[in-house]
Amino acid sequence: MNRKALLLLLPLAACAPPLPKPNTDVAVKAYLPRQTVAASPVPDAWWGIFGNPSLNALEAKGQAANPDVGQAEQNLAAAAQNAVAANGAFLPQIGLNPAGSPALSRQSYPTGPNSSPPYTVYTLSGQISYDPGLFGARHYTFENGQALTEYQAAELDAARQSVAGNIAAAAIGLAGAEAQIATTQDIIAAEQKLLTLLQGEYAAGAIPELNVLQQQAVILAAQATLPPLQNQAQAQRDRLAILAGTLPADFTDPGILLDQLAVPAKIPMVLPSAYLANRPDIRAARAQVAEQNAALGIAVAHMYPDVSLTASGGYAAESLGMLFNTSSALWTLAGNLLVPIYEGGELRAHKKAAQAELASALYAYRGAVLGAFGQAADALSSVQTGQITLARAQAAASTADAAYSLAAAQYALGAVDYTTVLTAQANAAQAALTQTQARTNLLLAIASLQAAMAK
Repeated sequence: MNRKALLLLLPLAACAPPLPKPNTDVAVKAYLPRQTVAASPVPDAWWGIFGNPSLNALEAKGQAANPDVGQAEQNLAAAAQNAVAANGAFLPQIGLNPAGSPALSRQSYPTGPNSSPPYTVYTLSGQISYDPGLFGARHYTFENGQALTEYQAAELDAARQSVAGNIAAAAIGLAGAEAQIATTQDIIAAEQKLLTLLQGEYAAGAIPELNVLQQQAVILAAQATLPPLQNQAQAQRDRLAILAGTLPADFTDPGILLDQLAVPAKIPMVLPSAYLANRPDIRAARAQVAEQNAALGIAVAHMYPDVSLTASGGYAAESLGMLFNTSSALWTLAGNLLVPIYEGGELRAHKKAAQAELASALYAYRGAVLGAFGQAADALSSVQTGQITLARAQAAASTADAAYSLAAAQYALGAVDYTTVLTAQANAAQAALTQTQARTNLLLAIASLQAAMAK
């Protein structure tokens, strides 16, 4: 290809039709109907709102040792390096001699031209090649690598927040299960006291046997709830171990009590627009849209002419002393032009496939947004419901405690029998169990909401 043709071709790079930017705008105003959002920043270490040092230590260990986080970190590092490699293909490539050949070569010939004496030729040569990536090839390759890197960065953030949310949920679940076990054991102890009293009254002929059998059934039913709770506690303990990157057999129970986990008076919550911009899975879906748009740009660029330039040069002489003499220099300059004329419909099919994949990525992005806001709405609704439930459970537990205290005082005055006292005590224990369950559920809802809104 001559220089004039090359100069005429280069300006054509600007003639490639620009691709419209994919529309990823979504109008968001609230998480729930008729809701006014009072925004407050969600801290990076959002689990600190529970005010528990043992939970903070577990979270730090999980972020450092969890395999999912480690894998996501390496995926990000690989994506960044692959982007560098892809961009490097459009930079000048410089090398000495053809690949696999020594930098300095020596070739001996047994006879020269016209039966002249044998001679040796020393050669030192190199090559420079350059693909300018015209018609958007370089530009969209760069965008593709950047989008893939952004996708893996979002996936890393998603992995970190998933680990953080799951550790908080497992720790709260473990504390809640152990609190329910302790409360259930208190209920069984109170019911057992009542059974002993009833057995005495039955022996004295004061009550029928039915009362005793009914009380025994109550105790057996309460005892039957203990094994599932104990199994639930162990499952959460094992889950914590795995999330923290530890084998269950080597894990040390942090000993977090439910009462040691604070219920925050004000729960951080970001604006819906910030949630849309920063949530990791939405960012990942948005990066995939950018990736597919870049892939479309590359497919379009392949439909235009491709130009590459190559220059080679060096020295050749019959003696090493003359090798670097200017008269020993040699060079060549070449240009390569590939113009697609007929490819059996392959290039057009690749373009249409890229357009379909871009449309698919846009649908996936829309789905990610809907799913994320659905999760936030569910978590926020659970928090609101949990706050009401806990307030009522606390009121019920307070009332049951007051009834028990009153029954004990009346028993001391001889106004009621001891059965009334034990019944009030069992009711108070049952109310305490309900309160424990309500507190656990509210803490889990808060953790879910914070994990959903963290970036």
